[in-house]
Amino acid sequence: MDQVKIGKLIAECRKAKKLTQVELAEKLGVTDKSVSKWENGNCLPDVSLYKKICEILDITLNEFFAGEKLSDEKFKEVADNNLLSALENSVFTLKDKIDFYKRKWKKEHISKMILCFISWVVLIVALKFQNVEFYLIGTIAGMLAMLFYIILYNQMMIYVENNVYGKKTKISIEEFRNSMNSMRKFKKVMSQFKNKNEAIKYLVNETGLSKQECSEAYNFIMNLDLEKI
Repeated sequence: MDQVKIGKLIAECRKAKKLTQVELAEKLGVTDKSVSKWENGNCLPDVSLYKKICEILDITLNEFFAGEKLSDEKFKEVADNNLLSALENSVFTLKDKIDFYKRKWKKEHISKMILCFISWVVLIVALKFQNVEFYLIGTIAGMLAMLFYIILYNQMMIYVENNVYGKKTKISIEEFRNSMNSMRKFKKVMSQFKNKNEAIKYLVNETGLSKQECSEAYNFIMNLDLEKI
């Protein structure tokens, strides 16, 4: 996280809300000197304050981490990047990573898949107008569909392999510690919600992932005894 950008965002949103540093500090239960340090980029707020700061300043957690207001188009990109960062710096399983990159490839190549389908339909219609025998049209349609599937599937798996296996697998002890700290922060933020349902609802809105995916991520992190790692 870029604490200078985050500090500028806090200052910008505070002024937009017509709040002084003292008033914001009072709402958060900290000193105005702390707010001043955040806004000057000298340090970040304690993780326990992230959710409350976002609520007061009317920004999302993704915008807070990015240090800027996000348009609808950029919001999804940043949400994906934040999730990618979580995947890169956590102990998610190999299957989790593969599933994520498959979904990401499909979203990024939806136009290519639609184009293949349209091409398939056009060819079938053209063959029909040429009075080609029905059984022959079926055979050609099946072979073409299989060809498109193989091509697209191979492209997707190359993308998945490059992203999952193409990077170094060894991490330093410092990187491991940073991963643990990231998960501790996540766990601390989630513990501030009244219940699991409220936390899951928030994650769905923030990440764009399904309720089931957010629930699994929540259970995975919250059930870890991070203090013993």
